[in-house]
Amino acid sequence: MALSEHEQRLLDEMERGFYQSEADVMQTGSVSRRRVNYRSLVLGIIVVLVGIGVLIGGVAAQLLWLGLIGFAVMIGGVTLMLSRGSDTVTVEDVLNGGSSSRSGSTRESFSERAERRWDERMEGER
Repeated sequence: MALSEHEQRLLDEMERGFYQSEADVMQTGSVSRRRVNYRSLVLGIIVVLVGIGVLIGGVAAQLLWLGLIGFAVMIGGVTLMLSRGSDTVTVEDVLNGGSSSRSGSTRESFSERAERRWDERMEGER
């Protein structure tokens, strides 16, 4: 079923608005990859477990101050787990088997793939 001229104009306007808003989002939304620091992660988990032990010990001994110290240690462990250090490995490095350099082929981003697919669909309809 064909669209009327008015409907086609509205559709074209919406497409232009979509492309403009997508371009704005892509320019302002530069996201850096999150890096994993395994040393901080493991040390933070150990500190959290020690904090849980101290907290349980404080509750068992009915010592409020010891429970609060255990809770503070747990908070410190979580902070340590989430901190970034200089000894970092990217998630991509882990998934690629430790190779930090990419292969010769460049990968398309999600938006590039979506735009390419959209263009293919639009040309297929014409």
